[in-house]
Amino acid sequence: MSGTTLSVLGAAAAAACLFALGGCAQVSQAPDSDYRQALEKALTAGRCDGSAVRELWSAYGRWYGVASSIAGHPMTDEAAALLRQGDRFRILNCPEVARASYQTLIRRFPEDGFAPMREAARASLRSLPAPPPIAGGPVPVRPPAEI
Repeated sequence: MSGTTLSVLGAAAAAACLFALGGCAQVSQAPDSDYRQALEKALTAGRCDGSAVRELWSAYGRWYGVASSIAGHPMTDEAAALLRQGDRFRILNCPEVARASYQTLIRRFPEDGFAPMREAARASLRSLPAPPPIAGGPVPVRPPAEI
């Protein structure tokens, strides 16, 4: 083989290896990134229910699940996200989603370090309109599939 053929073959082989390694090196998106995108999608949709809100809760659940499995992880970002999420949906006039967000924060983060966030969530809950009465008794809105 001539020198040109060897260098072309060598370059092609190197490119193929880099392409293959690039595919192996790709890591799935971080759970908090999935959550941020789902939150943005839900807020952009501007709806209080539907697939965008379900995807939001699902993405938050994955993020919370991963974070809670890391020993010593402070979970501050995860708790703060629920507070912001509730506030944003309250502004969008989606009290059910806001209420579920605040209640999830209060329930999932009982530790002393989260007391200010829980109190902010309680104050925000008090500012929400009462849920409409439902025939047969009230049904609380909760995020799907608790972890």
